[in-house]
Amino acid sequence: MEFYLATVIIAILFIIFAYWKGKIDSSALVLSGVVGFVVLFSLGGKWPYLWLILVFFFIGNLVTKYRYSRKESNGVAEGIRTWKNVFGNGGSATIFALLYGITGNEIILLGLLGAMATAAGDTFATEVGEAHEREPRLITTFKKVKVGTSGAISRYGLVAALVGAGIISFIAFIITGNPPVFLVGVLAGFIGCNVDSLVGATIEKMLNKHVTNFLGTLSGGMAAVILSYLIL
Repeated sequence: MEFYLATVIIAILFIIFAYWKGKIDSSALVLSGVVGFVVLFSLGGKWPYLWLILVFFFIGNLVTKYRYSRKESNGVAEGIRTWKNVFGNGGSATIFALLYGITGNEIILLGLLGAMATAAGDTFATEVGEAHEREPRLITTFKKVKVGTSGAISRYGLVAALVGAGIISFIAFIITGNPPVFLVGVLAGFIGCNVDSLVGATIEKMLNKHVTNFLGTLSGGMAAVILSYLIL
């Protein structure tokens, strides 16, 4: 009970602190609170999975600061987050949490893992890749493109994606005590990141980057569910 209350308090403090520091605006503040409540309520006894979202929120803000001045000079630095960012990174996880609440099928919890592993992997890939790579390549043609181009990938970004997905997957391993869950999360996160890049390189111009992120995290979640039948 104490850990549950501590989790709720930490979640609230995370959101308030991000708003106070100017990392998110009022719309993101409100939607983050709604997402947190819906996920926590839907998970029921599986509430520790909320930590996948909390850890993403924390490490996502940390990696955004990585070599920020260089990204700022290149015109690709991330600004203040709005509700659209919350939707792009947390919308799919909310859907999987709701589905679990409705069905009680624990496999769906791996969908939440895959979604958040993708969100973390994509965030790490973007922030680290843009800070280091000067000539990334478009995932569909492998032609060199400008830094910040939607669908661009780089060696730094791909490695960073595995690191980001790995951090979230390690938290899932701690929660479940099941080592193969770590592998499912890393693979699903990496798959989701590349789907995100494919969408970004092809149809994002008809959508926007936040819908692209949503589709990427949704793909990562579905990949985790499928992989669970092959690995677990």
